[in-house]
Amino acid sequence: MKEIGIQRAIEEVSIDGTLYEIDTSDDKRKKYAELASRLNELGDEIEAQAKQNDEKVLVEALEKAKEETKLITNEVIGEGAFEDIYPKTNNSTEHTIGVVSDVLHYIKERQDERQKQHFEKKRSKYIKKKK
Repeated sequence: MKEIGIQRAIEEVSIDGTLYEIDTSDDKRKKYAELASRLNELGDEIEAQAKQNDEKVLVEALEKAKEETKLITNEVIGEGAFEDIYPKTNNSTEHTIGVVSDVLHYIKERQDERQKQHFEKKRSKYIKKKK
């Protein structure tokens, strides 16, 4: 009898010395794709608002961006992650977005790498090497 192990759909990342487990299940990966798009939009919005001369509009935009960043951070990295990461970025929404973007980028790279390895493993079984 052959024992076959099961791998969990979890990626571990260390952010400033704190270890986080990122869920990479199919449903979560779909959600992450949506959130990555929203993060890009959020970054563009912050840039656009920073160019305005109206202080009230800028303050409101920054508060909205902070709240959305909090929701996205907690969704991607885990509940309470924003409260841990945000102060470490010197209370910077922009830098917190950067951390989340880095995590999302890492997840995508790991998934691509796994798919490539899986393909190469299957391919090597069926294709003989030329001598």
